[in-house]
Amino acid sequence: MDNTPVRVRIAPSPTGNCHVGTARTALYNYLFAKQHNGSFILRVDDTDIRRNTPESEQGVFDGLKWIGLTWDEGPDVGGPCGLYRQSERLDIYLQYAQQLLAQDLAYECFCTPQELEVERKEQTARKEDPRYSGKCANLTPEEREERRQQGLKPSLRLRVRKGAVAFEDIVRGHVEQDAALMGDFVIIKSNGIPVYNYATVIDDHDMAISHVIRAAEHISNTFPQVLIYEAFGWEMPHFAHLVLMLNPDKTKISKRKGAVYLGEFAELGYLPEALLNFCAFLGWNPGGEDTQELLSLDELQERFSLERCTHSNAVFDTVKLDWMNGMWIRRLAAEELTPRVLPFIIKAGHLTPQEAATPEATAYLTALLNLIHERLPRLDAAPEILAYFYQDWQLSEVDTTSILANKSNHTPEEILRVLQLAYELISHEPFAAHHLEEVFKQQAVALGWKLGDLLMPLRVAITNRKVSPPLFTTMELLNQERVLARLSLAMAGVKEAMA
Repeated sequence: MDNTPVRVRIAPSPTGNCHVGTARTALYNYLFAKQHNGSFILRVDDTDIRRNTPESEQGVFDGLKWIGLTWDEGPDVGGPCGLYRQSERLDIYLQYAQQLLAQDLAYECFCTPQELEVERKEQTARKEDPRYSGKCANLTPEEREERRQQGLKPSLRLRVRKGAVAFEDIVRGHVEQDAALMGDFVIIKSNGIPVYNYATVIDDHDMAISHVIRAAEHISNTFPQVLIYEAFGWEMPHFAHLVLMLNPDKTKISKRKGAVYLGEFAELGYLPEALLNFCAFLGWNPGGEDTQELLSLDELQERFSLERCTHSNAVFDTVKLDWMNGMWIRRLAAEELTPRVLPFIIKAGHLTPQEAATPEATAYLTALLNLIHERLPRLDAAPEILAYFYQDWQLSEVDTTSILANKSNHTPEEILRVLQLAYELISHEPFAAHHLEEVFKQQAVALGWKLGDLLMPLRVAITNRKVSPPLFTTMELLNQERVLARLSLAMAGVKEAMA
């Protein structure tokens, strides 16, 4: 690398919440900037007036902050480059356009959308690549004034030179395209709004961007941007185009295939650390003998390099994401998980916000999370897994069929006696998990039952499920009164089934 200060940016459009693709690009820019003591800039590409909303812009800010990224300059934090929203820079774009017009590097085009559509159809019919014919390229001042008198508002087009348009890509190497494929393209629309490729070049130049790191779909945009840099005589930044993100069926990742916005991943119970970690591997790997997959933001900063970005498109594998999320959950102590899980418990209706604010509620949830910590795949799974700790049920809801089901062919009468015995023992023995476990092991031997056969009807009676965390710890957390009430309900259910 040369000695130019590293300045990188992302420029999302505020037309929706923060996309996972934006998060991946932001992460790579952030890591690159931090590695080189550079600046990471957030710029808002908000020239799509019909679709942009303040809520969407805030959604971008919130989404990136949720995964742990912060920026050195931007519309919300300021910076030496002043204006970080394109909508605030319209006069700047027009001033630069006047410079191109004065040098005859751009010209006014009065073609209507209808005329351009006819031209495209004619070219397609001739099996030619559609591009502007240049019919307004050499209008005289009188011809331009005549069109103005007709009420036509011109757009501005760049005069495209002949020959190859090329750039060196850090990830992909030498990339080029014949300029003849483009035709003279619009840089300012007839309504005075700049097109993306033009505004981006102006912004990147004014903000001294040293490296443009973005997704592969922008390669086609880079060619006209190179021509704009040339027209102004400006030095180009270094380019690096990242691989596309695909669904497992190799289609481009989209809303139709599942979650794509960071807010959706948060609602689904993914940890921001896990999603950030997962995104890092969508187009990069540390290489060599480094097989570690669980990496924090600081660890990624140590290992990342653009040279290790892959050439093959990345598959967004939710199975891998779920695995990684589970591993990150297990990295956290139950006390750290509690405030993250609590909103899901409230949303499920297990606690009111007022109840959840009490020390007793948070301490209880922490104890429950200690019980299920190793089997929790996502935070949103916690309310369902823990439901029987918060909810009770009626006789009609008792799963009597599962209570009576057993592989050893014990009769309903025998199972009822086991439930009655359990009720008596739990009523009179010290109510502690380790003690009750020993008592029931002894009872299984005395009855000649396998311990699993003895505990299964108790498990279903107490949790209304066939699978639960360790039964005696579960009982202790439920408390003696609730366990006895559920055993009474189960016995009533079995008696009703036997009648």
